[in-house]
Amino acid sequence: MDSPEVPAGAPRAGPEPLSPDERELLAKLEEQNRLLEADSKSMRSVNGSRRNSGSSLVSSSSASSNLSHLEEDTWILWGRIVNEWDEWRKKKEKLLKELIRKGIPHHFRAIVWQLLCSAAELPLKAQYSELLRMSSPCERLIRRDIARTYPEHEFFRGQDSLGQEVLFNVMKAYSLVDREVGYCQGSAFIVGLLLMQMPEEEAFSVFVRLMQEYRLRELFKPSMAELGLCIYQFEFLLQEQLPELNVHFRSQSFLTSMYASSWFLTLFLTTFPLPVATRVFDIFMYEGLEIVFRVGMALLQFNQAELVQLDMEGMSQYFQKVIPHQFDSCPDKLILRACQVKYNPRKMKRLEKEYAALKSKEMEEQIEIKRLRSENRLLKQRIETLEKESAALADRLIQGQVTRAQEAEENDVIRRELALVRQRCSSATESLRRAQSTIRELQGNPRLSEEFVAHLETELERSRLRESETLGALKEMQDKVLDMEKRQPLLPDDSSVVRLQEELQELALRDIGDIGDTWQVSLSPQVCGGRWQEPRALHEAVLGVQLRESQAQAELRALRQRVLHLETQGRIQRSVLGRAEQACAGLREQLRAAAAQSQGLQAQLSESHRKHAEAQCKSKEEVMAVRLREADSMAALAEMRQRVAELEIQIRLLRGPLSFGAVALGTPLGDEDSLGSSDEELPPPPFALTPGDIGDTGDTGDSSDSEPEGAPTAP
Repeated sequence: MDSPEVPAGAPRAGPEPLSPDERELLAKLEEQNRLLEADSKSMRSVNGSRRNSGSSLVSSSSASSNLSHLEEDTWILWGRIVNEWDEWRKKKEKLLKELIRKGIPHHFRAIVWQLLCSAAELPLKAQYSELLRMSSPCERLIRRDIARTYPEHEFFRGQDSLGQEVLFNVMKAYSLVDREVGYCQGSAFIVGLLLMQMPEEEAFSVFVRLMQEYRLRELFKPSMAELGLCIYQFEFLLQEQLPELNVHFRSQSFLTSMYASSWFLTLFLTTFPLPVATRVFDIFMYEGLEIVFRVGMALLQFNQAELVQLDMEGMSQYFQKVIPHQFDSCPDKLILRACQVKYNPRKMKRLEKEYAALKSKEMEEQIEIKRLRSENRLLKQRIETLEKESAALADRLIQGQVTRAQEAEENDVIRRELALVRQRCSSATESLRRAQSTIRELQGNPRLSEEFVAHLETELERSRLRESETLGALKEMQDKVLDMEKRQPLLPDDSSVVRLQEELQELALRDIGDIGDTWQVSLSPQVCGGRWQEPRALHEAVLGVQLRESQAQAELRALRQRVLHLETQGRIQRSVLGRAEQACAGLREQLRAAAAQSQGLQAQLSESHRKHAEAQCKSKEEVMAVRLREADSMAALAEMRQRVAELEIQIRLLRGPLSFGAVALGTPLGDEDSLGSSDEELPPPPFALTPGDIGDTGDTGDSSDSEPEGAPTAP
């Protein structure tokens, strides 16, 4: 097993051989440990059988004497370590690591923690008093959570207790130093443990060092990216070393973050009672987060058989109620198993790179998804705009068609009226011709004068009636023409219309001249003789009617000219409508092109969705292949474990039971030469140097090492 990573400290040289005094001291410690263990065995045998009470009293007194000597030797050893810290840190690294794993004495813990993290060299320590005078935006959050930090501990009990006040000061000062992190739930438990061991200025310095040098700052950042990395690495260890339990967790949807997040955020301070949690924190100060992985795997190894039989709710209750109190009386058993867990820093570095690559890929996929969503939103907006434009064009087209239909209907009405006027004009012309022929007949036959006069009077009345009707129709047509002129004020100046006007004027003048000539002839005495003087007035009236009829015909020709103007205007309107239809057709083509473009964009979007789905399917297939390979490896590993178990049974049958104190104090707990794999049963620790056995002689009732804490679960 590789040497553990040391978060802080100077580079270390190779360990030198121990001096004779040190060897003698270690030998004494080993002897005292054997005596203490033998005495504890004799005490158990005496309490079980209720025999030999005198020897039990002798053993108790012997144990007390041995314990006092052991405490004295431990004090001497750690006093030398503190006084010669630089030498021990550089030249006796392996022995120092072994002693720390066995537990730092309570009275040396504060100074050793400060030495391990080099807190005395922190420049911010001098600014602590200035930071307390400043205000922090996190004060309300800190005040809210302080009451939930070690609520049953005497030092922090009570709203205005000294412990809560100094805890608030330290957390407030750090929130001002590191504004990116500010305050995070869970960090208060670490600061609370530090305040149980040292004053608030030293606790602030140590906490700043822990955040800067022990990866805790990355854990407590708002994104908590380091926590995700730790969970990913822990899942790999679980899959590699406990595949059966990992499969059970997955089958029950029991996520690693549900039970391991508080381990990394509070360093087991909310999981174990304070004596056990403090032992873990001792090793954390020397080895960093590696001990959290080791202790977590050791807990799962101890409880694998029970966990695989529980469902999700049962496992959650088991982690909350059973596991925290399993090692209250024997923390060395947990520490020993944790030191035996396989932990490869190179694999952890590789997993860190893999996790960074996965996160980068997820970030790229999220960016791509956001881009596609943005494009989709823009396409939808474009489609809505095109639909609105299409609706507007359709409305304009319909309106144009309606207007064209109305104009066509008006043109039809005008044509019908024009045909009626032409018919009336032709009938009047025919009547005029008949009247002229009758006049000529009467001039040739004088005997028909009386009948002719009566006929002329009848014709005069009819002509007046027709004249009145013609004048009414003419007035109506003039009104319609004026109305049409008002509606279409701008009429084109056409040469044909001008010619028609000139011809109409010439025809009117010619008709008037012919009527005048006829009038003169009728009045001449050579033609009339003396026979026409009596109905002369009647002839004059008839000629006046004819004159008015010619004038009406002239006006009718003018009206025809107007009608021709209107027909010309109708043709112009039809050409305008034709151009409007062409424009509508062009707009329809643009609409179809926009719809085709929209369909193309939708096809591209569906293609991108299909590619994304294919990529997901490929990734799922790869995951399934990896899981199949994992299942094969699990099966092979199970077979190997079964074989190893059979060999262990055979070895135990050959060797017999091993004694509890078989390992000497000088044997390193974390070395590859002395510790086996995590799948083998290892011998127990050499001696139990718990805080209850070592604690200070003058303050044996210190609540910080003797009272188990039921702290609330970390967030």
